[in-house]
Amino acid sequence: MSKKIKWFLLIVALAAVTVLAIQPTTTAQAKWHHITYQGKTYQSKYTIKQMRHKYHLKYKKTYHGSGVMRYSTTYNDFSIVHGAHTGHWEGGRWQSGKKLKGNYAMFVSQPTGDGSIVDYQSIVSLKTGHLYKAHNN
Repeated sequence: MSKKIKWFLLIVALAAVTVLAIQPTTTAQAKWHHITYQGKTYQSKYTIKQMRHKYHLKYKKTYHGSGVMRYSTTYNDFSIVHGAHTGHWEGGRWQSGKKLKGNYAMFVSQPTGDGSIVDYQSIVSLKTGHLYKAHNN
């Protein structure tokens, strides 16, 4: 081989080694997050904060009335439930929807703000992150 070809191959080899050495190492992200609720820990695809952000479920507490007649309404308070149900609850039974298996984060709201017993539920699967809806009245 000629001297020029040897130098060219040496430069190409050094460039390849330099590029491989400079590339940043990628760190694997955790596959599961851990949510602790009432002393129990659950594995979840998303954190509660990520669920609130993804589905626009902001926590808010408002106060209505004054004095003895003062009451509060909480928007999107959360709990962890096992075996949730979607659809419409009325008259002491489910009128529509389906029974869900597994663990879910349930965000409950009373958007009417008048102290009525109507509430809306946003149910997020801890395993898949999928959103389901239900409401009671």
